[in-house]
Amino acid sequence: MYRLYSILFSVGLVLMAPYYIWRHRGRKELAGWRERLGRLPANLRQEAPGAIWIHAVSVGETLAVAGLVKQLQQRYPDRKIFLSSVTAAGREAGEKKLPPVAGQFFLPFDWKWAVRRVLRHIRPSVFVIVETELWPNLLKTVSEFGCRTILVNARVSDRSFSGYRMGRPFMRRVLANITRICAQTDTDGERFQALGANPGQITVTGNLKFDTRAPEFGRFGARIKEVLAKENRSPVFVAGSTMRGEEPLVLAAWQKIREKHPRALMILAPRHPARFDEVAEMLQSRHLSTVRRTSLPEVEDGMRRLLSQNEILLLDTIGELAEIVGVADVVFVGGSLVPTGGHNVVEPAFWAKPILFGPHMYNFRDVASLFLKAGGAVQVADANGLADAVLRMLDHPADARQLGERARGVVTQQAGAATRILNQMEEWLGTPQATVAPLP
Repeated sequence: MYRLYSILFSVGLVLMAPYYIWRHRGRKELAGWRERLGRLPANLRQEAPGAIWIHAVSVGETLAVAGLVKQLQQRYPDRKIFLSSVTAAGREAGEKKLPPVAGQFFLPFDWKWAVRRVLRHIRPSVFVIVETELWPNLLKTVSEFGCRTILVNARVSDRSFSGYRMGRPFMRRVLANITRICAQTDTDGERFQALGANPGQITVTGNLKFDTRAPEFGRFGARIKEVLAKENRSPVFVAGSTMRGEEPLVLAAWQKIREKHPRALMILAPRHPARFDEVAEMLQSRHLSTVRRTSLPEVEDGMRRLLSQNEILLLDTIGELAEIVGVADVVFVGGSLVPTGGHNVVEPAFWAKPILFGPHMYNFRDVASLFLKAGGAVQVADANGLADAVLRMLDHPADARQLGERARGVVTQQAGAATRILNQMEEWLGTPQATVAPLP
């Protein structure tokens, strides 16, 4: 089975290579091709074993593991921590948003020889995978190296579960290489067991995203807040992490919102950097006055002038959405009006903002359910429903504030996953060397 998988993986990679090279030309993804073949920089080489290797695919997973990284560093200050990513955005998030680690690199391709190179280079004793990156050769090679693997924040979406079940005999062999599975929910734990995991491997520890550091205003967020107040520019509607096909729906809702609130500003943040130009061209073709974040001058007068002249601020940067949510009156969580599975609602909840999302939240079904049951979010069916819900929030600010406070209450109640995961790892890492301070 592994040999067949390796052949199919190699053939697929060769066939996809031209498209991959064209799509990512000039970006960090291609600059890291040596690392994807297992050739890490010499300064990351470890002479002694015992490092901790954490793998977080992209931005969401990287931000989710920030609290866990901090606690690991506090408990085990002598252990080196390395972070791998798949995307350039994830790597950048690690550099900017995580505590400093011993090194970062791109995950090697799923060839045993490439993975062995990495293992020999950094010599980990524990391999931490955030959420569900089940690369068969990676897991098997790590196990053969004598390194324990723990899957944290583990989840199985409805779509993934259907696909994995078709290959259950192979999945059972893949999952056998994982020492511990820390599932987000009981449902996720049951799904891993249905895919062949041993019940003794599985424990439910909750969602790490509730343990992330609360966002705060950086220089840009604070400046925007100040400028909008001076310009009396309100209300502010943030549509974050939007996906292809979703912006036209959001813009249809925006037209209705603007009719009633002509001084309103929308901050539109596409999920993927590769689409920034595409969305900018769409806004221009619709003759919507727009300024890109990257075009905003740092000086206050220039920023005030451009924000006063435009109805939409296109957030074409990485890592600033979390703080920008702090200036919002209402927040829409994208990826949910189109069937792409939705995105995380925890960041706007930290700000106690009224949260809206569409019907397609299957990648975050349990988190969405928590907020809905607590009255901390509103689910809408379509563009008309989105416009109506936003207008209702703006017309009833007291109700909107209450909705936001209930959302923040959900975050407070659900925190603690990082500590529970650390307790699972303690038997491998030994007695903590330092007292862990509470997360801020």
